[in-house]
Amino acid sequence: MTMTNSPDIMKNIKSKLPTLLLVLVAVVIAFIVYQRWVHNPWTRHGQVRAEIVKVAPRVSGYIVEIAVRSNQFVRKGDLLFRIDPSSYQLAADGAQVRLRQAREGVAALEATVQAAAARVLQSEAGVVAARAMIKQQEAALANARSESGRATRLLGDKAGSVENAERKAAMVLELQAAVDSARAAFSEAEAAVASAQAGLDQARANLGEPGDANVRIREAKVQLEDAELYLGWTSMYAPFDGYITNLEVNEGQFAAPGHPIAAFVDSSSFRVDGYFQESKLKHIKPGDRAVMTLMSHPDIELTGIVDSIGYAINPPHTASTEGALFLVPQIQPTFDWIRLPQRVPVRIHLEDVPEDIQLVSGMTTSVAIRPSRGD
Repeated sequence: MTMTNSPDIMKNIKSKLPTLLLVLVAVVIAFIVYQRWVHNPWTRHGQVRAEIVKVAPRVSGYIVEIAVRSNQFVRKGDLLFRIDPSSYQLAADGAQVRLRQAREGVAALEATVQAAAARVLQSEAGVVAARAMIKQQEAALANARSESGRATRLLGDKAGSVENAERKAAMVLELQAAVDSARAAFSEAEAAVASAQAGLDQARANLGEPGDANVRIREAKVQLEDAELYLGWTSMYAPFDGYITNLEVNEGQFAAPGHPIAAFVDSSSFRVDGYFQESKLKHIKPGDRAVMTLMSHPDIELTGIVDSIGYAINPPHTASTEGALFLVPQIQPTFDWIRLPQRVPVRIHLEDVPEDIQLVSGMTTSVAIRPSRGD
């Protein structure tokens, strides 16, 4: 019985051997694919992104010139639009006139200060002259008193005449009056100096700082700079190299401050954001190489380098801060049997992009990461 069953068993095994080999090969292939899928993260959820700036005027007015067309490439500093500058030019001209008036006014005040300073010098010279006159008159008075005393002594000794003594005494009185007059003139000269100095102080106070440091000129300069700033804002220029898109403006249209009239795409900021499951993030590091294919060009591979991994996402239907004072989060209950991993953005810096590929922000792309080091 044993000998009879043995060939049947061997025959049965041989008949099933191809199936077993196929199953084994399938398991090995599945294992290899699983390892590659785990250690070489891949996602179809990728997008081409770029920095987009909303072009909005800073001043209001009617648009009088449009120097670009939609989807045109422009260089940094190229003219985009021009708003009617008439009113702003008038404001700048008026500010220029006010600055000129301020400078003329300051110049007049400086001349007043110089005139007041000259009066002070003149008054001080009068004081010096009055002091010298007092000394001169006092010296003459002293000499006259000496002569009068000598004539009086000679008259007492019967050696002089009465007329000479009286003449000497009269001269003393005359010189005393001259001294008193000189002293009065000296007081008036000192008062004139004080008055001139007060006038100079007042003139300096009215002037303030001389030259362009004067507050009147500085204020007029600020007004002029402000007017010229608004005038300059009537011309809008490209902030960097890029593409003007979604141009929604025509000549003669009124532009309002802060209201976007076009979008500007920075041509140097194109990148790819790959949205990977959070369970794959441990296999992704900055510096890893990435291979991408655009939906528009599935046969062309683009290369890049992982730049960074996002630090914040907003999981839907999980929590909200609707409550007292919006402070306490309200966690939404879930009844799912399977917890789906959230997707986290991974920013990838593009390397060389073929010239025949036109990148558009929002394009769909697949992303595969090639780790540069083991986990």
